Amino acid sequence: MRKLFAFLLLLAFALAGPARAQIGTATTDDIIKRGKILIAIDTNNPPWGMLDTSMKPEGIDIDVANLLAKYMGVQLEIVPVTSQNRIPFIVTGKADLVMATLTITPERALQIWFSDPYAAQESIIMAPAATSIGSFADLKGKKVSVVRGAIQAPMVQKLAPDATLMQFDNDATTIQALMTKQVDATATGFLIPAQTNKLQPGANYEKKLSLGWQHIAIGMRRGNVDLLRWVDTFIYHTRNNGELNGIFKKYSGVDLPTPMPSF
Repeated sequence: MRKLFAFLLLLAFALAGPARAQIGTATTDDIIKRGKILIAIDTNNPPWGMLDTSMKPEGIDIDVANLLAKYMGVQLEIVPVTSQNRIPFIVTGKADLVMATLTITPERALQIWFSDPYAAQESIIMAPAATSIGSFADLKGKKVSVVRGAIQAPMVQKLAPDATLMQFDNDATTIQALMTKQVDATATGFLIPAQTNKLQPGANYEKKLSLGWQHIAIGMRRGNVDLLRWVDTFIYHTRNNGELNGIFKKYSGVDLPTPMPSF
């Protein structure tokens, strides 16, 4: 019985091993054999990821993910994530890649690997035009909303330590807090003021301060050299042939900043 139990236990591990390797640790060849690639994307973060009037995903990250799948010759399966769980989904193998306005930082690189950047964005302080904010000192005593887990939170804490940081679970609730006057300003991406003004007729939200520019990359599990090399090759090729710039300009109205760095 002991030998039988040991055999069954070994068999279970043998069968489970390949199943775990299919996602997260999969090589490019593994994904091609599978016929689809699982990419974690935040579909509640316009214009990077959102749902159109027919509930179809669209946005910068959606279009780049579709382009990546096309070049690999596989189907795209979107794994919905938020700012809080986008890295855990990669670490635990729930997706092969993550594309969710993921800014490159040394702290995050301890958990996942980053590709070369495929996009960039300026983080800003946004507020109604009538709100007087000309410097970070002017944020003293003001409430500033930010997405929990986003790169803007530590920036505000560093540059405006006397501001009251109000953290929300996603971009929609962060912006809603500003629109309903729960906060005085919000820390967000540079494309958001125009998006917000479209949602609220008569509104006049604008960039007040710059928190700096960040480069955005594709994330994957550490150690997956094969997939990293292919993704970097995809980014190199589509940056050079203009496809990435075309996608970025389609949703932002501006060109990608150049030159874009590489590791």
